[in-house]
Amino acid sequence: MTAVSHETYARVFGTVHGLLATGVLVVTASAPFLAVLLFTPVATAWPLLVLTAPVLGPAVAAAHAVGASIARDDGSPVLRGFCRAWRRHARRAAAVSGAATAALLVLAVDLRAAWGTPIGAVATPVLAVLVVLTAATALVALTGVVEHPDVPVRRLVRACLFLAVRRPHLTLVSLAALWVLAAAVAAAPVLALTLLTGPVLHVVGVSGRATLSPLRARAERPDPRSAAAR
Repeated sequence: MTAVSHETYARVFGTVHGLLATGVLVVTASAPFLAVLLFTPVATAWPLLVLTAPVLGPAVAAAHAVGASIARDDGSPVLRGFCRAWRRHARRAAAVSGAATAALLVLAVDLRAAWGTPIGAVATPVLAVLVVLTAATALVALTGVVEHPDVPVRRLVRACLFLAVRRPHLTLVSLAALWVLAAAVAAAPVLALTLLTGPVLHVVGVSGRATLSPLRARAERPDPRSAAAR
């Protein structure tokens, strides 16, 4: 019992330490975006937010890779794993976050134009749904970038959109976790970013991997044509 208790304690401590360290690394890698968000008036600095938002993609993808490593308990150093994952997935993750940022910008402009107009009563709910779908697809795709590095980004994004809609309960978990983080950052930025970023992204990563499980099962299924050839 003593050995089991010690092992459990060590694993819990290692998990907490890993998630907190991951959060600090994500904040560091996302510093350009966070600096604009926290230290400039958003109403006038939104073009800088748009320009710096794509840096979030590689940081989140690297956090998902580290989170998967922590879940496996493989003993990999957090800093080394984060940097390795960032280098490996940065290009594809930045493409996902850049495309999502551009789509959200267009939708935000359309929402602003439709607000208060006769067509706004019809267009606003549709545009709001598209905003949610864009954010949800990007979240799942940033997990998919890590889980399926050989799948082309365009094909991966289409699959993630389908799976995010097909499994709405998992999508809602990810969006709710990010809402909690955003609310905490608005109330206490430094404390929230330091303590909650890692755990929240871990929840998002677990939800994303569960959402992508059909894609993983399909990838692991043997090809009947190759089996017939053998």
